[in-house]
Amino acid sequence: MRRSIVAAVVGVTALALSGCAGGGGEGEGTLESAKIALAADPGSLNPITNATQAGQEISAYLYETLMSFAHGKEPEGLLAESWTESTTEVSFVLKEGILCSDGSELTATDVKASFDYAADPETASPYSGVYFPAAGLTVTADDASSTVTFTSEEPQSFLLSNIGQMPVVCAAGVADPAGLDETPVGTGLYTLEDSSPGQSYTLAVREDYAWGPDGVTAKTEGLPKTVELEVVDTEPTRANMLLSNEIHIAEVGGTDRDRLESGDLFTIDVPARPGLMFFNQAEGRPTHDLLVRQGIASGVDRDEVASVSTGGRGELMTALVSSFTAVCVGADATTPLVGFDAEAAAAYLDEAGWTLGSDGIREKDGAKLSLTFVYPATEAQSVVAGIELIQQQLAEIGVEVTPSPSSSYTDVIFQGGDWDLIWAPISTTLPSTWAGILAGEFPPNGGNWTYNTNQEFFALTAEAQQLAGEESCDAWTAAQASAIGNLEVMPFAESTSTMYGAGVEFEVTTNGLLIPTSLRG
Repeated sequence: MRRSIVAAVVGVTALALSGCAGGGGEGEGTLESAKIALAADPGSLNPITNATQAGQEISAYLYETLMSFAHGKEPEGLLAESWTESTTEVSFVLKEGILCSDGSELTATDVKASFDYAADPETASPYSGVYFPAAGLTVTADDASSTVTFTSEEPQSFLLSNIGQMPVVCAAGVADPAGLDETPVGTGLYTLEDSSPGQSYTLAVREDYAWGPDGVTAKTEGLPKTVELEVVDTEPTRANMLLSNEIHIAEVGGTDRDRLESGDLFTIDVPARPGLMFFNQAEGRPTHDLLVRQGIASGVDRDEVASVSTGGRGELMTALVSSFTAVCVGADATTPLVGFDAEAAAAYLDEAGWTLGSDGIREKDGAKLSLTFVYPATEAQSVVAGIELIQQQLAEIGVEVTPSPSSSYTDVIFQGGDWDLIWAPISTTLPSTWAGILAGEFPPNGGNWTYNTNQEFFALTAEAQQLAGEESCDAWTAAQASAIGNLEVMPFAESTSTMYGAGVEFEVTTNGLLIPTSLRG
């Protein structure tokens, strides 16, 4: 049964925030400036090539998608006024009068060009095969009717949801993609005024913005005129800043939330970064061998790691999809996962030819079974404790694990870097997204960074794509079960983190991202 994630409003604070104007009437009484914490620096501001959490968060202010998927609501048009869909084709009619940040009007041709840029192999967009088919997609545009149509050679279960989530870059940005790293060119509610990478990003509302969902415009009452995104990379510091009124919005997880419970804050609970451990199946890696992967999985107490890594607040994942999903609710794809059994783990590794050495570390052909375990450097202490627990448990069966925090783990995986195991908190709301994540060419030519060659998984995803919406759920569950059973990925637990607003209310997407047009102070 689906868990209720969005919490009730604890209470909208009466805190007097600096910059709040008084009086009534449209545009008055608004929060003039909102300070919002980012857990990490986004790096590149290119929304087509940067799929990190921080990248997506800042992109939401500067760019827009064809559709809006607010949690708890039916899908609605963002850039699109209307749409039609099937498993092989989706067509959008754009709203009138949409303007880019450079003043140009967005056309259907511009939307097509943005998708063409994203699909270009030289762009190497991580969204290829995720938000749009990596091959067999035809995009046509008719500026006279403001219509852009996407036709897929192969059926897609959730074509509207996938295409509708892709950020759209305006013509000037597509013409100069290198400039997108620092200079956004989108249709978003805000524009970039100033930036100090690693520290903060100052955004200003666009006075010409007039096409938001539910009639939102630049003059909507309560909408902040400026937004300062401040990089605050530790949860205790974010909690402290909320308590001291130094920040208006921040996401906090773990035990630091205990200190905020007595505060008069607006809250929304969202799925936290899920605990997913991936295996590098590239030839030459120990984890290329399924027996080694089975040994590792059997040597890890999934229940204990799940509890530790979430600070006791999580629930075991039963699928690879977030509990925020509105589709295929209640699916269980973890039944093929091997259970915790140290003796079985040792037997798997023995069968794979890895025998215990005199120092307690397994060896094969003169090489030690030593694995590099990469994880994001910004993970909470509870996650680090969970990874260290995995390290300890695997040491007991003769596997040497070296945890390696990375400030840019996506660069490591997409560029074919050095790793054997990786804790990658990939949150998805559609099961079909995994057809793109776990398929395609190997890095650096493609996005199949686990080097997955599971033919059963490929066949099952192809079967699932033939079916539309909920009718496809059984097939997608079977595909996920294949990936989990073959240990492309081992799911642990999904916890929640809480987004707090001090004097500010907001909504979030089904991906747990703040929706800028929903900000009200």
